[in-house]
Amino acid sequence: MKRINLALAALAAATLAGAAQAAVVGDQSDNTYVEAGVSTVNAGPHVAGRPGIGVYTMGTTKKVDFQGLQLFAAPDANGVSSLVQPISPPSHSGMGVFHFAKIAGHNVYYGEWSKDVAGTDSRTVYYAGDNAGTTVPGSGTATYTVAGLSQYNGSNKLNGTLTANFGAAQLSGSLSNGSLTVDIGTAAISGTGFSGNGASASVAGSTVATGGISGQFFGANAAALAGITRFDDRLYDTAFGGTKNP
Repeated sequence: MKRINLALAALAAATLAGAAQAAVVGDQSDNTYVEAGVSTVNAGPHVAGRPGIGVYTMGTTKKVDFQGLQLFAAPDANGVSSLVQPISPPSHSGMGVFHFAKIAGHNVYYGEWSKDVAGTDSRTVYYAGDNAGTTVPGSGTATYTVAGLSQYNGSNKLNGTLTANFGAAQLSGSLSNGSLTVDIGTAAISGTGFSGNGASASVAGSTVATGGISGQFFGANAAALAGITRFDDRLYDTAFGGTKNP
């Protein structure tokens, strides 16, 4: 009887652990070098079970949480944390360059990674966040003030507005930094996620890339959202996130 009780306790613990981890969702435009999702490392400042990211030099399954990473890279005036070579300690060298931001009031992060400081080698954009308790309305509309990162240099964060028509299950809008404009087209809302194939990037009014978009809503009544674009020219791939306007 005692063995049965222990087995049931172990099963319950495993189920609860799985449920806790399942609350974190994430995605990336390319998982060759980085992978976003639930953090797995419990060491130093890092805690498992949070939104995190893994990099190929350490094995992408070994993910560290963004909250812990911010201890090494405090957000700048634009709210963006940057980890640029050389990264300390030496065992972390060669990890590439990270720029990421947190959505205010939510345990959700979005950002970009590149092998090089110029932000052109093997660029990947990503997001990860805790979607526990997320609900999405079946009717009505809402606007979201959003920001985005694409080849961030300290002064070129994108800003814009997205509009969700929950009755029509559609999300649309754009972001811009005065040079680059990213239009997400019309994405379809399904469950707590959204996706579409009509996104485009333009510079000085001329289209330079086309592709798709995917992302997730977070929080009760879809209080926040985060997502990424995947373009045919990855230099323009963009990660974005923001909160619903009152």
